[in-house]
Amino acid sequence: MGKKAIAILLFAGALCMHAVAQKDSAKGFVHKGLLRAGATYSLGVISYLHISNVYLNGNLEYYTDNKISVRGDGCYFFNSLNESKLLKMNHQLFFGACYNFPVAARINPFIGLQPGIAYIQTSLYGDPASFSPLASVITGFNYYAEKWFHIMVNVRYVVGQHLDEVSLFNVNEISFAFGLGFDLDVLKKNK
Repeated sequence: MGKKAIAILLFAGALCMHAVAQKDSAKGFVHKGLLRAGATYSLGVISYLHISNVYLNGNLEYYTDNKISVRGDGCYFFNSLNESKLLKMNHQLFFGACYNFPVAARINPFIGLQPGIAYIQTSLYGDPASFSPLASVITGFNYYAEKWFHIMVNVRYVVGQHLDEVSLFNVNEISFAFGLGFDLDVLKKNK
């Protein structure tokens, strides 16, 4: 699945690069001072463990200019969809920066890097919950339907290792999210 994840990220990046050919900077939707918040469910896959996880995601993003934004994401782990319930918890927090490709009016493709941390507990006997460092690449796009809300599609690849004395294993995961977000102009737009 690692090769598939890289192929998906490269494909999404190629789509974003293709969109850069359009010179407008999202005419009025993406600009310095925009504050966005979103919520969605996502499905994550830890391929080598054959685990599919369900999360509730929330994010908050602020655009420092038309191309750069800072973004924080939180992922609340609900459950695994597999019969083998190895994970009891896999809550995640991320914070980092995104590059927003300047494109036509309503579409905002982006790519970002976010270090993070996970709070993980397995169902193995005696395995206490512990914190584990993570790193992630996120890509996707936002479609601004109106001034006040947008639709988002994200693909995230997470790299990390569960650090515990009882069980050490990689928690490398690819996740897919689709949801709705809301927008607020914090600063006046510079036109």
